[in-house]
Amino acid sequence: MIKKVIIISITVIICIGIIIYGQHGDVYNLLNKSDKEKASYAESQIVNLPMEKVRTLNPVTSKDSDTYHLSKLIFESLFYLDENLSLQNGLASGYNYDSDKMAVTINIKTGSYFSNGTNVTGEDVKYSIDSYMAAAASGNTVYSSYVNNIKSVSVSKSDKYSVVVRFKDKRDVSMENFIFPIVSEKNFGKYSAAKVSSSSFIPIGSGPYAIKKYNDISELQLSANEYYNGTRPSNTLCFTILPEKEDVIPLLEVNSIALGYLQELSRDTLITDKKITSKNFVSNEVEVVGYNFSKETMADKRVRKAIAYAVDTKTVNESAYYKNGILCDSIYFPGYLGTANTGDQYKFSLEKAAKLLTAAEYLDRDGNGYLEDKNENELTVNILVNKADQSRTIAAETIKASLDKLSISSRIIYAADLQDFNNQLRAKEYDIFIGGMKINETYDLRTFLHSDYNNLIGYSNKKVDKLLDKLKSGIAEEQKKESVKGIKDIIIDELPYYCIIYKTYGALTAEALNGNESNYMFNNFYKDCESWYCKYPITETPEIVDSAANNNSSNE
Repeated sequence: MIKKVIIISITVIICIGIIIYGQHGDVYNLLNKSDKEKASYAESQIVNLPMEKVRTLNPVTSKDSDTYHLSKLIFESLFYLDENLSLQNGLASGYNYDSDKMAVTINIKTGSYFSNGTNVTGEDVKYSIDSYMAAAASGNTVYSSYVNNIKSVSVSKSDKYSVVVRFKDKRDVSMENFIFPIVSEKNFGKYSAAKVSSSSFIPIGSGPYAIKKYNDISELQLSANEYYNGTRPSNTLCFTILPEKEDVIPLLEVNSIALGYLQELSRDTLITDKKITSKNFVSNEVEVVGYNFSKETMADKRVRKAIAYAVDTKTVNESAYYKNGILCDSIYFPGYLGTANTGDQYKFSLEKAAKLLTAAEYLDRDGNGYLEDKNENELTVNILVNKADQSRTIAAETIKASLDKLSISSRIIYAADLQDFNNQLRAKEYDIFIGGMKINETYDLRTFLHSDYNNLIGYSNKKVDKLLDKLKSGIAEEQKKESVKGIKDIIIDELPYYCIIYKTYGALTAEALNGNESNYMFNNFYKDCESWYCKYPITETPEIVDSAANNNSSNE
């Protein structure tokens, strides 16, 4: 009986508690709802962004990263590259090669204008190309490789909206080279674009934005180019010039700046517990294991593959690269020209690595704990790395630990700095190296793979040479895609380089930024920014009521 009374009492207490909690919960929710109803937002078409001080806004001579990205907003180019780095028309309406591919006629859209209202013609294109060629001759432009194969350019006598470009070598005539900004001679003056390097220079372009205000030490304002031949932006971009890129973090947190970019691998540690959103996007920087083909052991494909299987990319990405890398099947940009990225083709497996070494006739023949070849020469792997690069040093040490488990005699050669590292690469004083490549957006990989381009590792494959040349010979987009597939099939199998990761960059956004759903690009930070805007919360201040004035009692 007593037990029954206790159970009933506990049940009653729980029910009373639920009722009280429910009532208070209703009150709490009601109060919260009231607060939310009072909250409202103000939209602003002014988007505040950061930039570093640049030496000049002249795209012909500038080597500053900010000028490069800003030029995508202020200028148009004949062509541009989309998210897969596939070619798209910009100012060009089309092009036709001569029968021998030693010349091309590029047609220009007739309705394109600079922001001062003057028409973009073939004369402007010729002036631009001539300017880049002049700047390239003195090493004064980032677009040197884009124009190095151009012999001459002329304006068509019958059509002022077309130009004829003649080439030196038909193996490098791809339109991917024509993605540099087109400038106006009226803005610079005759033969002057290759010389202007003033920090106060204000350029005129035909892009979606025009410069509204510029002070080279404090701010840059961009508003819609009223003559733009496309959808004009409705927002204004206000760039604040900051001393350091890291200065964006506190400004993002308080919504003073809407977006900033950081390339540092440790960037996530800087925004922990802050009201900042981070979105990673793929860079053009790939981390690799490179093999020295002049060494007999590394010339054996089975040994190269065994080393690849010994790389635990998941662990290396976590421990060395702060998880800010993605796995890729080759040194080609993931998804390049629409080809599939099939990920790591040599997923970590010491068992598979050991089988390949056995197949290559490496055994511990003398019982000393290390593998030897059939001539009893010990298998040694010297790993070259720049000790000044912490991420690559960790990667090298992780790989060495795996090679030790495979009974491979290995040691790490720590180069003092980048210069020492490059010197040892050229001297071929290594078996494998841990390093990286920052690849031009046109993705001409002949420097790294072609046997006629003196690639550092000594790799040679005539079929790869042929496909690499074909890729830049002015073929159609579908043919380019097939060529890339062919190259990837070979280099995944032959493994001149093993891709550890492709690095990512981080787009850090404040809570206020809206309309930025599109993917960011390493070669176009402000892609589709015309749709960006900001929303700032406004909280209504509760009305203060004088209780004494509204008191109906007679008490005074």
